[in-house]
Amino acid sequence: MPRLHFSKFSDLGFLQSVDKPRFLRPLLAPYASYFKRQGLDLRDLGNEDEDDRRLVEIFTRPDEEMPSPLLDLLYILDDLADENGHDRILEEAKRQDVSLADIIGERLSPGDFAIAVQLAHPRVVRTSYEKTLYTKMRNYVEYRAKDEKHVTLASIKRKRPTLERELGAWFEKNDRSSVCEIYAYEEEDEFRLEITHGRPYRTDGSIDKSLRRSRVAYRPQKHDSVIYDPKTLILKVSAQMLAEKEQYRLAVGKVLFGDPDHFPASQVYSLAPLRRKNPRLALVTGIDAARLVEVWIQHIVDDDVLEIWRGYDLLGTARRTGRPNLSGDTIVRASFLCHFEGGGRPRKVEVRPPNIAVYDRARGGPVMERFLTTNRFQTRVKE
Repeated sequence: MPRLHFSKFSDLGFLQSVDKPRFLRPLLAPYASYFKRQGLDLRDLGNEDEDDRRLVEIFTRPDEEMPSPLLDLLYILDDLADENGHDRILEEAKRQDVSLADIIGERLSPGDFAIAVQLAHPRVVRTSYEKTLYTKMRNYVEYRAKDEKHVTLASIKRKRPTLERELGAWFEKNDRSSVCEIYAYEEEDEFRLEITHGRPYRTDGSIDKSLRRSRVAYRPQKHDSVIYDPKTLILKVSAQMLAEKEQYRLAVGKVLFGDPDHFPASQVYSLAPLRRKNPRLALVTGIDAARLVEVWIQHIVDDDVLEIWRGYDLLGTARRTGRPNLSGDTIVRASFLCHFEGGGRPRKVEVRPPNIAVYDRARGGPVMERFLTTNRFQTRVKE
């Protein structure tokens, strides 16, 4: 099996911070036989340095017999065993009306807290994880609906099996297996679909316990994200391949709205405001400073020439020197750095007309959307 990459379970400091006898031992107990084959008796697992180092080795260099449920569990907790995960778990527990008062009262570290909730309320942890998969995906292609048909979360959940079959048939036809699982939920007034499916088959060279060379064949999982914003009538799709993005556009339109072309490919973003005379960036609540730091200009006369400018404040440079010339040829891409009122490093948003914006939706996503809309880089109504 290839080496696994965890951000926490491969970190010795993190494992040293976890109370192994109290939390990690009962968490791993169902897989005691696997750990015993690896030379670790869970009954003797303590907080000693030797145990921590052995766990790092087992977690990052497993053999081909590592149980897949254990692997899934480690990935879930690895994503949630920090301060952000702590708050996400609290929020989901509140939504599910699950009391964590006993666990919170113990003043546990984020790692111990995530494991404690997993032991007591695994559904809360699983749902928290599923809801945060989309935050790892930064690049969304967006499509605006051609009319104001409305859907509800209830109707989406009711039609979910049909949508799974529709997408599963396409995945199977395109060598990704027929597996398609969709998790639908509402957050921040948006309807979000987390879609899990197979990727094309893959083989890796491996060496078994007898030191014989062989191949491991498997089908990796892929997690895609589809978001529908009923306020702007925009469908946001994050997937790896162009064909997958197109299929999501067609399938969601067909199954949820009764029209495969309900979300036609159209202009959602525009950089035309940068072509005004002496353009300036408008600030919104939550952002106290913003500047243009990169712009791509496609020459009209010679479309083989792409001019790329990078600088601290390109709008200021353009006003002082006339360069770059933003009012001349076509602007095909622009990046802005926005400084949030709460402090910290400036956050980047990149706009690529006609329908792509790249920014961290997990950290200040609504603020970034207001910035794009206020500056008319994104229109909130159909034009």
